Amino acid sequence: MLAPHDPGWLAAAADEGRRIANACGPAVVRVEHIGSTAVPGLIAKPVIDLMPLLKCFDDGYACVAPMRALGYWYAGEFGIAGRHLFIKGSPRTHHAHMLVEGSIEARRHVAVRDILRTHPEASARYAALKKELAPRFGDDREGFAEAKGAFMREIFVLAGLRDEAPGPAR
Repeated sequence: MLAPHDPGWLAAAADEGRRIANACGPAVVRVEHIGSTAVPGLIAKPVIDLMPLLKCFDDGYACVAPMRALGYWYAGEFGIAGRHLFIKGSPRTHHAHMLVEGSIEARRHVAVRDILRTHPEASARYAALKKELAPRFGDDREGFAEAKGAFMREIFVLAGLRDEAPGPAR
């Protein structure tokens, strides 16, 4: 279910990011707000995506108990090597994609967010693509991700991640 951008998402993400950083202590370098809710004006599923950044992958294991205390459940890598995924809410309200600072996945998330924030034409194209795909894929996250793969690869290239852009969508 796509929703119009809610300006409150930015403040809610900042607040939740502070809670995560405080709970996880020195294991988390910083927390970035990523995904469509981080792009003013962009339609989005009303789930706030956060990216707590770690110095090393194993530091994420020390964050499981503090994240559970914040109401998250731990989903492991959940299909992306090098990620600790935490999910909050029923229905879902937050995803925390815990990644190593400087990793390719972390760079990709920030690059997509920054390109969509600074390139209105790319943001408009992405919104149109999401509107087209949402009814076809519903809750099929993998199918939705695969269907938008070509667009994402364009964004990676635009962001200067040409050599790190993935091949066909996974």
